[in-house]
Amino acid sequence: MKKVSANGKSSKTKNFEYDGTHRLVNKKTGRLASSSTWLIDLAACAVHLGDTQGLAGLLPQEKAQKLLNSNVLKPFKRHKNRLHGKGLEVSKRELRDLASRAFPYIAAFYISKVIPNKPPETVNRKGFRAWLITALFDPDSSLNKNLSKHKEFQALAQLKRSDDWWQDRLKTESKSKRLLR
Repeated sequence: MKKVSANGKSSKTKNFEYDGTHRLVNKKTGRLASSSTWLIDLAACAVHLGDTQGLAGLLPQEKAQKLLNSNVLKPFKRHKNRLHGKGLEVSKRELRDLASRAFPYIAAFYISKVIPNKPPETVNRKGFRAWLITALFDPDSSLNKNLSKHKEFQALAQLKRSDDWWQDRLKTESKSKRLLR
C-alpha cells in the first residue's frame, strides 16, 4: 500500500510498505502486543501509511490508532512449515489414523525383532510404548529403517510424539465399550 498525497502522487512513508510481515509490538517490553490480531495489525499499517479510504477505510482504524500510542509496528519472522519428503505431507488427523493402522505392523515387528524369546502375552503396553518412542527418536534404529522401506508408513519414521499421544493411538478397545463402563 502506498500513501497518496494531495497532488495524487504515490509515495512510501518512511520506507515502509505493508507486506504482511509487521505486527504490533509493545514499546516498553518489546513483546507482541496483547491485543494484536491480524486485523488490528493490518489496520495499524493502514494508519501508519495514512491510507484511510477504500478497503482500508473499513478496517478498525480508530482502535489501531489508540494501540499505536503504546505500541509500534515491527517486522516479524514468518515460520515456514516443516518440510516433509515428497508424498509425506499428512495432516494431524491423517497421522493419527496412520499410527492406529500401523499398530499391528509395529507390534509384529516388536515381537519378532525386539523380544523374540518372550511370549507375546508377557508384553505390557507401557513397555511397548517406551520402546516405540525411543526407537522412533533414534534415526538409525531398525524400526525407523523398516518404516522408511514401507511406502504406507514412511510418515511415521522418526515421528516424535509423547507417551500420551501414543497411548491414545494404541487403544484397542472400541469407544462404545469404554462408554459402557
